[in-house]
Amino acid sequence: MSLELIRPQVAPALGRREERRLAAGLREAQRPGQVAAAKIEAAAFATHVALSHAGMLSATETRLLQLAPIGEARYKAIADAFAGYAAHEISLLAFK
Repeated sequence: MSLELIRPQVAPALGRREERRLAAGLREAQRPGQVAAAKIEAAAFATHVALSHAGMLSATETRLLQLAPIGEARYKAIADAFAGYAAHEISLLAFK
């Protein structure tokens, strides 16, 4: 968000000091929302990456089952381990 978009419209009667104080107050009031938005964006990106990779691993697992069915338990364990790790990392974002 550009600061130009949120620049306060100050009445001409306010001096420079009051104008700066008002601008600082507005920035401080907006900070929690900006931090929350950044955390949400990070969680969405991490989730998107995890889902994309989980899908790729599932597709690879399916192909490997056709080539070497005897490794089914290993393929599933590896894909499930990744899914668990990714879910754990995403859940930790809530505490950062």
